[in-house]
Amino acid sequence: MLISHKYKLIFLRTEKTASTSLSAAMRDALGEDAIIARTYRDKTRRFRKLGEGSLKRAWPERFGLHPHATAAQVRRVYGPEIFDSYFKFAVERNPWERQVSLYFQRQRRRKPDDLDFDRDMRSWMFRTFRHVRLDNWSKYAIGDRIVADKVVMYHELEAGLQEVWDRVGISVPIRMQLLNSGFRDRDTDYRDHYSDASRRIVSDWYRREIDAFGFTFDPALPALSQTRDSLYERADEPEPA
Repeated sequence: MLISHKYKLIFLRTEKTASTSLSAAMRDALGEDAIIARTYRDKTRRFRKLGEGSLKRAWPERFGLHPHATAAQVRRVYGPEIFDSYFKFAVERNPWERQVSLYFQRQRRRKPDDLDFDRDMRSWMFRTFRHVRLDNWSKYAIGDRIVADKVVMYHELEAGLQEVWDRVGISVPIRMQLLNSGFRDRDTDYRDHYSDASRRIVSDWYRREIDAFGFTFDPALPALSQTRDSLYERADEPEPA
């Protein structure tokens, strides 16, 4: 989550939508005016029962907002007057593509030969004991109502962000480093990872955003590499989360 009081802008940060890269770009563009919700990882985190991120997710009023705070939490912390009057935007992505991206990020420490997206997605044990389901809907909606003024589509990122920039009066060009990426082979079409069964699982999980934005499993979308080449500057090292 990022807020700019100068531009009266709130970025509601979803997951697996280039949010790390976009947050960094907005921080560079807005400077000290950008207030960014953060969590910090340390070597003792795995030994603590509740990490800082968990505390922020559960009690944002006391511990501060999580980077992926829900829209309802942001509204409570900053108050209805600011939340309702500021321009709010988020980025959303085709759920079937997003799920493949999430899988390979979360399973990056496993041996490549042990990775099987379709098998794992169809496994009740895997779905129960692994973090495999996202909740992007609550980041830009409260209940069944979308409260973001603009939800930018991931496959239209450059044009969508330019529209937001123009709307709030930011004149700095959009240039983003490609951060927290490279966990899977992008030359492989995400659809190749699915069977009919795993496709239905994802469809059932994310029915609200599929209905709201008209996502389909076989969309006619521009190549992702075209968007990346025009919008991103590749970073040599990923930014700390």
